[in-house]
Amino acid sequence: MTADRPVVSRLTAGYVIALTLIAFLSGGAHLLLDHVIAEQHDAATIINVAGRQRMLSQRIALLSTDLRQGDESARQPLLDAIGLMRQSQDALVHGKGLGITNPLPPEARSHYFDGRTGLDLAVRTFLGEAERFAINRDELAYQRVHSAARSTLLPTLDHAVGIFEAKANGRTHWLQQAQQVVMAILLTTVLATMVLIFRPLVTRLRRYVGRLFDLARSDSLTGLPNRRFLVDAGEAAIIQARRDGADLSCLMVDLDHFTAINDRYGRATGDAILIRFADIVQTTLRQGDLIGRTGGEEFTILLPGAGEAGALLVAEKLRSLLESDRSDGLPAFTTSIGVSSLSGDDRGLTDLLSRADAALYVAKGLGRNRVRFEAARPSSLYGAVHMA
Repeated sequence: MTADRPVVSRLTAGYVIALTLIAFLSGGAHLLLDHVIAEQHDAATIINVAGRQRMLSQRIALLSTDLRQGDESARQPLLDAIGLMRQSQDALVHGKGLGITNPLPPEARSHYFDGRTGLDLAVRTFLGEAERFAINRDELAYQRVHSAARSTLLPTLDHAVGIFEAKANGRTHWLQQAQQVVMAILLTTVLATMVLIFRPLVTRLRRYVGRLFDLARSDSLTGLPNRRFLVDAGEAAIIQARRDGADLSCLMVDLDHFTAINDRYGRATGDAILIRFADIVQTTLRQGDLIGRTGGEEFTILLPGAGEAGALLVAEKLRSLLESDRSDGLPAFTTSIGVSSLSGDDRGLTDLLSRADAALYVAKGLGRNRVRFEAARPSSLYGAVHMA
């Protein structure tokens, strides 16, 4: 696990960087969207104001005709229309007022200020003539107003609206494309994070959890299940045996004079003997049999389906194999084995283990390197043996 730390650190750093990039791109996409909305709103306002200039030019021409024909009530609406058109012109040209925040773009500026034919000069001249007629009833001013409204001003205003629409569409299209690019990068980053970073992290996390689970249930030296796992598995085996009406036996195995072996040959040799013992036992037992290291040199074996006779055969075979084993570099070692079988009076795994432990004690007392069986007694007085 220590060797994996640099890899995990790099993956974690990459994950943090990816999350930062995702957050940055998400913020950028949000800002672009806000900008698109603002641009569309501003463009709509400009187009609306520019379009209203066309309507106001025609309204001014009609109101001036009414005033010329003697309708004095048209004077004030005429002056109001002139003022509104002038205000709109200032807003369009200078980018202030009426909700317009930006001045004329370069594409429209030449149309508005191109020499003597510029739209700004034409509009202001038109408004000046209309105002002169409204105040002084100047007939020449009236003729100029109607001439401009009918011929020169209206198509020029139409062209201005077209310029604003084209500019708005182009700008909005560019911003939308930029937003799509940012979103594509964002989605690609998310996908890459999942495939290249998140998935390896989850895989390694699953592997570490598996290792921790193995450590929690296994003996680190021999690789056999530990006491906790064996107790849980043993209780389940008893429940299953009683449900099926089947036999279940227990072997309590102890390596003889193991402390003396450690003192004479060293702890490394003792560990090697324990590992060798585990290898022999695992190759001897059947599939479905359970073995666990329950003490320093003590092991417990559960044999589902085996009664007294079958358990004694397994125990004797195991004792003989261990006695005759001559692994290179290891001293000879023997084992004492206590055997017990599940009884109807057993309250659980504790009673089964207690009898096997008692049989082991007898085997060791008789000189070790032997097998002994402890039968259940009626109204057993064996106390509960804690497995802590």
